[in-house]
Amino acid sequence: MKRFILFVAVYFCATAVSFAADKPVKVSALYVYLSNDRNESQAQAEALAIQYAKQKALEDKFGVDVSSIVVVMQSENQHKGEFQSQEDFFSLGGTQSRGEWIKTTKEEILSATHNGETWVIRAFVEGLARAKNENPIDLRYQLTNRVDGNRAMRDFQNGDDLFLRFSSPVSGALCVYLVDEDKKVSCLLPYDNNELGYQPIQANKEYLFFKESENDPYAQEITLVTPNEKVGNVLYIVFTPNRITKAHDQKGERNWQGQETPRYLAYKDFLDWLSQYQIRDEQLVVRTELITIHP
Repeated sequence: MKRFILFVAVYFCATAVSFAADKPVKVSALYVYLSNDRNESQAQAEALAIQYAKQKALEDKFGVDVSSIVVVMQSENQHKGEFQSQEDFFSLGGTQSRGEWIKTTKEEILSATHNGETWVIRAFVEGLARAKNENPIDLRYQLTNRVDGNRAMRDFQNGDDLFLRFSSPVSGALCVYLVDEDKKVSCLLPYDNNELGYQPIQANKEYLFFKESENDPYAQEITLVTPNEKVGNVLYIVFTPNRITKAHDQKGERNWQGQETPRYLAYKDFLDWLSQYQIRDEQLVVRTELITIHP
């Protein structure tokens, strides 16, 4: 049997709007989120509604890039001395906003109703945004619950460990924060005892964070726990090839199991810190991942 795989990629911009990358502009949007998960809590639904409202604001102001890939799979099989050929087609596509969120000035849940099965959330956001950098840094990262895990994860079980694989083509500074449903912001990187105020990153080196290591005396393990119900958290990965210092925070407390928690700060203080760097540093890269912890 012979098999050939051909990839034909098509990429185009849905809009031709142009903005100066270094000039933030005001954006706002109203979004109605219709949950499709019967097990989704109100807090999770509201967090997603805010996230999608921000995305809508960016798309309305800056437009979207639309990409599609058509894959043609051709195969030949020999059966009883005869060749039979077959072609299979499938396509992949997606859209991505041409803008990036910088600062939130207003974030409000206007209504939250349950229709007997799922949540219907009306959310409004207002803030500052700008056009994305045309040449962003190509970061590679992966969340997993195993040291040897090679599959990216977004859903975790109560008691799972959290590991972050990370690499960058350029050297720089990294900070990682976790925002829970109560808007408490935990600083996961740099580690507690790191006095630099950031996690140094060397170019083209793969890191595995939150694993205790003899080579890194500051390393700390992270275990994800939930007391009684499924919860959603937002992980912020903040990287720049320039200078950055983590937000001012305070020593973590102990949870209901008596375990020490990471250093933390208020949600508003975190957003103020992040927006200041986004306004000043056009090379700053911010990635967010919504992760869920199941009981």
